[in-house]
Amino acid sequence: MKVLGLNFSNDAAASMVVDGRTVMAVQEERYRRVKHYPGFPQHAMNAALKAGATSLPDLDAVAFFWNPGIHAASPSWRNSSVPRHHMEYLYDVPNHLLPSMGAPELTEQVFHMPGGRRLRVVYVTHHLAHAAGALLTSPFDRAAILTVDGYGERDSTVIWKAEGTTFQRLWTREFPHSLGAYYAALTQYLGFSPNSGEGKVMGLASYGQPVFADEFRKLLKLTPDGFELDLSYFDFFVERPRRYSQKLVDLLGEPRVPESPLTKRHEDLAASMQAVFEEAILHLARMARDLTGMDTLCMAGGVTLNCSANGKLLEAGIFDRCFFQPASSDAGAGLGAALYVTHVLEGLPRGTPELLLEYLGPQHTNDQVRDTLDKGGIRYLTPEDPYGLAGRLLSRGLIGSVYQGKAEFGPRALGNRSTLADPRPAAMKDRVNARVKFREGFRPFAPSVLAERAVEYFGPGADFSPFMLRVFPTRPERLHEARAVTHVDGGARVQSVTRDQNPRYYHLIDSFRGETGTPLVLNTSFNIRGEPIVNSPADAVKCYLTTDMDFLVVEDHVLVKDASML
Repeated sequence: MKVLGLNFSNDAAASMVVDGRTVMAVQEERYRRVKHYPGFPQHAMNAALKAGATSLPDLDAVAFFWNPGIHAASPSWRNSSVPRHHMEYLYDVPNHLLPSMGAPELTEQVFHMPGGRRLRVVYVTHHLAHAAGALLTSPFDRAAILTVDGYGERDSTVIWKAEGTTFQRLWTREFPHSLGAYYAALTQYLGFSPNSGEGKVMGLASYGQPVFADEFRKLLKLTPDGFELDLSYFDFFVERPRRYSQKLVDLLGEPRVPESPLTKRHEDLAASMQAVFEEAILHLARMARDLTGMDTLCMAGGVTLNCSANGKLLEAGIFDRCFFQPASSDAGAGLGAALYVTHVLEGLPRGTPELLLEYLGPQHTNDQVRDTLDKGGIRYLTPEDPYGLAGRLLSRGLIGSVYQGKAEFGPRALGNRSTLADPRPAAMKDRVNARVKFREGFRPFAPSVLAERAVEYFGPGADFSPFMLRVFPTRPERLHEARAVTHVDGGARVQSVTRDQNPRYYHLIDSFRGETGTPLVLNTSFNIRGEPIVNSPADAVKCYLTTDMDFLVVEDHVLVKDASML
């Protein structure tokens, strides 16, 4: 059975599930070189079809991350609060599309292809796709599920009870009351790009104090049955370029001009907004526990990428176990739709639930790497132990990148498309930002740590944090070994690494440990500010040559700018 998962509008992506196994998942931005590319994922789809050794007419189904039948269900959809640009989905399908063609969460179509073949398209409701993606990539077979984002069809937040392949919707909050839209509007107010710069605001919040929290509680109010926004402070639901109203400016002061200097006031505003947002997440988690009676939580939706809130949720102990889907943005919803069709609609047994590692993207052979390097006249070495060498070079204070194996799916680099450095000197953070990343100095880097040593450095639970989606406190007695990867608030966005998960990356970190005694390295994504993560050997070489990094490992090949460093 072969099912293609598709999503577009934000973080366009394609995935391929063959007989229940995910063989490819990749965002279109990696090919187009445009971050968060929103158009149709043609290149990603071609890669997914190739990975599945199939073509469109030979698929069992195409799973889409949105159900336009929900819009068509209401004769008043033209006057709804759903932004008009998502009404485009109504025109991507024939006019005969009606909700009666499927169950409430689903709509299906069958297209007749040349040669008498048929192409079945299943439109999975957006938050159901998120929920399926969360559970079916987790190591659990039953859980409470919390899906939180800007919106999907009409929903912004849903609590589910999932057991096996049964997903029961228990509670819903509809757009425009949306935590994702709240965060995006205030991201814009603070001078960053909405639906892109939220991570920057999360990092900025750590520098401030929540002195404006009471003002933000006027915007976002918790209620016994959920939450609501005071919409008089916002304009995002009326499709205006500015997502907040003059009333918000009157309350909080003039917005920050993009690229202008950041002040203590901006830091405190970010901290206050983040604090109130975290209160809402904890409130929803408690509701999910009460409604489902489950002791395990899965989360998905773009809001799940807020690792500071995830850390607070774990500290609260509301659930015994939590899983945050790594590709929680809409990219993961396309994969979730494909998994839903495979395991729920088609009934293919899931087997023993296991964690789906996020190395799901394209990869290149050594022959392809050599061809790229030779055509460019690039000098390279092929040492016997390139990843051990990389660890030793990092121990000397050098900055390098690795490009190996399958690309990570989602926004985090996890050792296959990573830029690395020594985590010990506090000054290394500024060196990497200035020499390689060219980004704002307040943004933190993450530690990749050998899993068996993680608790020793970052406390309980840090030994199972493979996706860099949780913030843990760096132990004070270990801070001198992790100054460049510990944020100003004392927290670190940990990636734990096991030998089974990523043998070459584990060996690199272990090599650094052998030289320094420190079992972790500084890890950030292999790209520069404003660009997606590199997606080909040519991308990797270009980034290496146009920045001030010292060395590059591409599969089994090593490039160095100064041979004396070897």
